[in-house]
Amino acid sequence: MSFKSGFVSIIGRPNAGKSTLLNSVLGEKISIVSPKPQTTRNVVRGIKNLEGCQMVFIDTPGIHKGKASLTNGW
Repeated sequence: MSFKSGFVSIIGRPNAGKSTLLNSVLGEKISIVSPKPQTTRNVVRGIKNLEGCQMVFIDTPGIHKGKASLTNGW
């Protein structure tokens, strides 16, 4: 039997439930959960070990939509 491992990155808009999903998948509270946006300020990593595989989950801060294009005025 071969052992498999990989990374799972959780990305999305602010206050979308990324940290709640991470805590739910791992079965323990490792990331702060709050109704206030931008609670996660740094990347949080959690590891899930199963028989024959290992998954490293990466919870990221929210991705904001830009107000204007970065190429304006060039």
